[in-house]
Amino acid sequence: MSRGWGVIEFLREVLPGWAPEAFVYVTQLGDAWFLFVLLSLLYWFGDDRERWGFVLGATLGALALTLLLKGLFGLPRPRAALQFVHASGYGFPSGHAIGSTVVWGLLALSIERSHHHVRVAVAATVVALVALSRLVIGVHFAVDVIVGVLVGLAYLAVVVRGLDWRPRPTFALAAGIAFAAMVVAVLVAPRNWTVDSVAAFGGTTGALVAWFAMDHPLNDRVGPAAAVVGLLLLGALSYVGLRLSVPLSAVFVINAVSQGGILAYPRVVGRVGGRRVDS
Repeated sequence: MSRGWGVIEFLREVLPGWAPEAFVYVTQLGDAWFLFVLLSLLYWFGDDRERWGFVLGATLGALALTLLLKGLFGLPRPRAALQFVHASGYGFPSGHAIGSTVVWGLLALSIERSHHHVRVAVAATVVALVALSRLVIGVHFAVDVIVGVLVGLAYLAVVVRGLDWRPRPTFALAAGIAFAAMVVAVLVAPRNWTVDSVAAFGGTTGALVAWFAMDHPLNDRVGPAAAVVGLLLLGALSYVGLRLSVPLSAVFVINAVSQGGILAYPRVVGRVGGRRVDS
């Protein structure tokens, strides 16, 4: 039975011709690169690093959960003729739907501005737009995004209610999920999926080790110039670990350093700045 229910075809008929191109940009609101840039800046500039560390850990766990579920089900994406942009790998459930639900949901709960209902409405709107974008550009079926949102909500409830906003168990949970995803990938998935799962396990492990290794809360400040440098360095490192053909051991180490580096960066900046002041 089709998971699409003809939704992609229906949207292509009723929406104007420019809609798929516009939704290519909308979908970035749920893309991993955008989410990590956003959360890195909030962690570096925010006053409550414990809270934003928790959000980062929950996001890593959500992305690892996506890999685990996709590897377990192994269901394909829509055929190439329906895709406005090329997307490879498994399609069920939608990682953009899971990730955006978790991140934007946590932002609505964490940012103490405006009324609570307004924040929830904004988050729900962004999640709905991201989910819709995956259908408009033809890279997911309707069931993929619906289940993705439901999985994201369930995971959100577990980490918020069950782990009570505590970073350490959240990072540990993320590493456990990533390890399970890696085992599944090694057993049943193609090599490119194994690379992604090893990267996830490396990233969650590096973040877990970094959080345990540092004294918290961190009081070191990250200025705008240092933030730009950090994003460029860690972004380049992540690109090498995910996009270039390197051994799996290097994939693990590179992603461990890049994700752990997000958490440790304020301390690195503080120590470098301290040395300059002393000298």
